Amino acid sequence: MNAIKFLNEVKEPKVSELGGKGYSLAVLTNNGFNVPKGFMITSKAFFEFLEENNMKEKIEKLVSEINENNFQEKSKEIRNLILKGKISEEIAFEIKDALEKLNVKYVSIRSSAVSEDSLKASFVGLHDTFLNVKAEIERVLENVKKCWASLFNERAVIYRIKKEIPHLEGVAVIIQEMIPAEISDITFTKHPTDEKSLLVEASCGLGDTIVGGKVDPDDYVIDRETLMIKEKKIGKKEKMSVVVDKNTKIVNTQEIIAKNQVLNDSKIKELTEICFRVEKIFGYPRDIEWRIYDSKLWLLQSRAIKEVGK
Repeated sequence: MNAIKFLNEVKEPKVSELGGKGYSLAVLTNNGFNVPKGFMITSKAFFEFLEENNMKEKIEKLVSEINENNFQEKSKEIRNLILKGKISEEIAFEIKDALEKLNVKYVSIRSSAVSEDSLKASFVGLHDTFLNVKAEIERVLENVKKCWASLFNERAVIYRIKKEIPHLEGVAVIIQEMIPAEISDITFTKHPTDEKSLLVEASCGLGDTIVGGKVDPDDYVIDRETLMIKEKKIGKKEKMSVVVDKNTKIVNTQEIIAKNQVLNDSKIKELTEICFRVEKIFGYPRDIEWRIYDSKLWLLQSRAIKEVGK
């Protein structure tokens, strides 16, 4: 059914097919940015999965009944339906073939819903991501279903209720080479409270501690016109997420690292210039996730900045 599209082969990306996250990664790849290699399971595969397991109509009925009083019960029922479903041999074969072509030992697996990362909605952290998954077909298929099911995470459902977004929508899944991280960061090309500045948040290890609010990162404020550093706040960075024995774990950061600036000034400048290039390509301010490993900078995601200050 051609459920797979490799990032470096998508010349005309479509949000309806790749979801918001997948679309932005394809655009970044097409424009020569350093993005981990990988492929996407398109939103079409999700709807095929629902049809093949005879659950589409049942889920449509459940979502039509969802409200702020029953969303926990209804969303759990939908997630369980998806997790119990079976991925067809055809789709499983395509994923297995793509994994063999990717030829890596470990992958990250992330959901990419059609409405997320748009100008109207964000869904940051509301759908699931699985890091450092061994690139074996059974493990990957299990986590693909978890990504599909995360479309109905409680926080995602209540967010859609408030935004008046349909609950049953297309969702793609992104499978990429797992890149370890010495430093991870989120860059806002327009500061949330100062439109004349850019904000860089950086910490040690994998970036899930920053996104999840589990660590106090360094903050660097940069002037958007001159690219000069206006302000530095060195965070405590007491915890960091790392890969230990093939699993991701939260560990204590060495004191000498935690108390010092995690990015030097020249790296901040290099990062800032790259992030402005990304903003120029998309045409509006961006929230960009990246990481550094072995002195190389990798872009992991780029989403539109919405509702600044709200």
